[in-house]
Amino acid sequence: MLIENTSDLIRQVTSLTLASGIPAEAASLINDTVLVITADTLALYRTLEQVGDPLGNGLIRSVSLDTPLEADDGHFIREHRAGYVGLCDGAVLLITLNDVQLFSSKEDALHNRNERLRLSLAL
Repeated sequence: MLIENTSDLIRQVTSLTLASGIPAEAASLINDTVLVITADTLALYRTLEQVGDPLGNGLIRSVSLDTPLEADDGHFIREHRAGYVGLCDGAVLLITLNDVQLFSSKEDALHNRNERLRLSLAL
């Protein structure tokens, strides 16, 4: 019997367009929540189906970015492994069991310095 163990905190990444026409990527996390990335916002939702809810049902919290993220052909996520998420513009998300942190570069993320923002994953 082969048992697959993984430390990936992201189960699946889905590209979508919000009702406002804004491109987004939704990362389904192992805690059954969804991290939605747009050029100017990180948001945490309870389920992928609730992302487009016009009343905001399912939205747990969101934070606005001071400097927009750049997409590449509608995608923000270039790669992900364990809790590391490399974004297309060189920025990095570090996902832990408690928070998502945004850094401008791999070097900043590696040394945990110059954090641009933090989003709590607490329900």
